[in-house]
Amino acid sequence: MSISHQIEAVYQRALRLREQATTNPIDPALLELALKDLYLVLEELQAVDAELHQQNQMLSDTRYQVDLEHQRYRTLFELAPDGYLVTDATGKIYHANRAAEILFALPQAGLVGKPLVVLIEQGDWSEFQRRLARPNPAEPWEVSLKSRQGEPVTAAIATNFLKASRRETTTILWSLRDISQQRRIEQQLQAAHADLEGLVAARTAELMQANAQLCQDLSDCRQGRPQ
Repeated sequence: MSISHQIEAVYQRALRLREQATTNPIDPALLELALKDLYLVLEELQAVDAELHQQNQMLSDTRYQVDLEHQRYRTLFELAPDGYLVTDATGKIYHANRAAEILFALPQAGLVGKPLVVLIEQGDWSEFQRRLARPNPAEPWEVSLKSRQGEPVTAAIATNFLKASRRETTTILWSLRDISQQRRIEQQLQAAHADLEGLVAARTAELMQANAQLCQDLSDCRQGRPQ
């Protein structure tokens, strides 16, 4: 019998004793039995109360630890040097960190609720949709992001897809690193390399021409031709 049923049985017995007390003397044996039942129920209630208190304490400790971990990861998320986004399977933004604000030149409130695709240059839309349809976290990729500050921003993207089996939903974690300066430096180096190759080719041609002229002059000298 559960504790609730025992309480109900003791309660009904107490009612009967009360009714008898108004008309007839209470049977001592019945009174003793009722008191014994009440004592047992009280003992069980105390045990249940102690167990509930322990469980509540464990839940409170667990809740504290979960809140602490949540705050820790939230701080890491906000202070990360790269832009971080959390979206659904379609790319709709749920969360954005401070670095993402700087990357897109938009406040967090302006990013949340937007489809990520509208923040990407149109030329990269097809690649973006292909990546959503066939995710491959191990394969990084690059896109051009729109920016209110002028030129598009080149970003290296890494993704992590998290699936909730119960709700059958997908959450996507996005890491976006601004590599615009790196790409500009690479382009400058390529241009400098091309210029250097052009200078080397021109200088080589000049040296070859000078060498050919020198050989011709030497040949004329040997043949006694005036210079």
